[in-house]
Amino acid sequence: MTISRTRIRTCLAPALEAVPFALLLLDLLLGPEIRLVELLAVVPPLAALRSSAATTLRLGATCALLALAAHALGGGPARHAYPAVAALALITLCSAWAAHARLRSTRRLAAVQSVASAVQEVILRPPPARVGSVSIAASYVSAAASAKIGGDFYAVEPVRGGVRLVVGDVQGKGLDAVRTAATVLASFREAAQATVDLEAVGRSIECALSRRTDDEKFVTAVLAELRDDGTLTLLNHGHPGPLVVRRGGGREDGRGDDSRRGTAEPARFGLPLGLGLPDAAEPSQERAVLAPGDRVLFYTDGLSEARDASGAFYPVHACAPLVRHGTPQEALDAVRRSALSHTEGPLDDDSALLLLEAGARREIPLPPLAGGFDASCALCPVEDCSVRTP
Repeated sequence: MTISRTRIRTCLAPALEAVPFALLLLDLLLGPEIRLVELLAVVPPLAALRSSAATTLRLGATCALLALAAHALGGGPARHAYPAVAALALITLCSAWAAHARLRSTRRLAAVQSVASAVQEVILRPPPARVGSVSIAASYVSAAASAKIGGDFYAVEPVRGGVRLVVGDVQGKGLDAVRTAATVLASFREAAQATVDLEAVGRSIECALSRRTDDEKFVTAVLAELRDDGTLTLLNHGHPGPLVVRRGGGREDGRGDDSRRGTAEPARFGLPLGLGLPDAAEPSQERAVLAPGDRVLFYTDGLSEARDASGAFYPVHACAPLVRHGTPQEALDAVRRSALSHTEGPLDDDSALLLLEAGARREIPLPPLAGGFDASCALCPVEDCSVRTP
């Protein structure tokens, strides 16, 4: 049976209130040979660990009065109790200050965590569970226990007749990596619905990274588009290829060929984004057709480079059965548990997972880019829009 921490704290509070009286009673029963009343000095520090400053002061005052009562009932002169009471008062004041400092730090930490959660919602916006016929699930784990965001990222944007997405990893760690990830995501969200092809989305991200004035960092990323008719298009800028899992069993790469690894490795990788090389070759555009129920797992190297005690990497291709079963979110949870079992502990690097499941096929043709329509109107998922003027 599992006992919650809240229930334990609820039970400990009245128990601590009763400790001074229990000590006094035992002191009187055991006689003058064994003096337990001196143990009253530990009550205020114990209270400071969990209680407020006011509660600590109240318990300290109770202990001081009980110490005086113990000396009076023992028949000793009252002046003999003064040093013990003075020491108890000093301990109580110090404990009350410690309780106040602890609560102040707790409030500050709660405020910081609230801001971190808000920042995560902005940078790593939770994707919708379903867009058109495409089901989506996401998972993010930061390697830093006190952080909720890092250099890995993902984003999903609905477009007319499907979704576009990016999954990537920023070189380095810390706040600089978070700022670079924010730059990439802002550029992607703007370009995903304003450019006709994925190559233009990649160029928009490259331009955004080239305008930075802070420390330069490059980004590995996979850009993808999954149409409601099942067509999957991939552009890989130096990132681990996604895992394509067929509903009926088997793994295929992005070109539709059997793959020993089961990941969608392109015929030609593009260079990571943000390097700023003028003559860099574009990545090859890979296509696959997904049947209803087929799934695609996008991930960062926090998963593929997770090591066990012997140094062996986590076998991403071997988790295909986990990806295939359950809802998309249940499948991601199963992959997380499998990775933790492999490493026998927390992951050493940030890890982002994004899982897409193709639904029933339906064709929604894009309107022509003419007659006053720009690219953003052609790709926008809002069909009845009062702003668009043909």
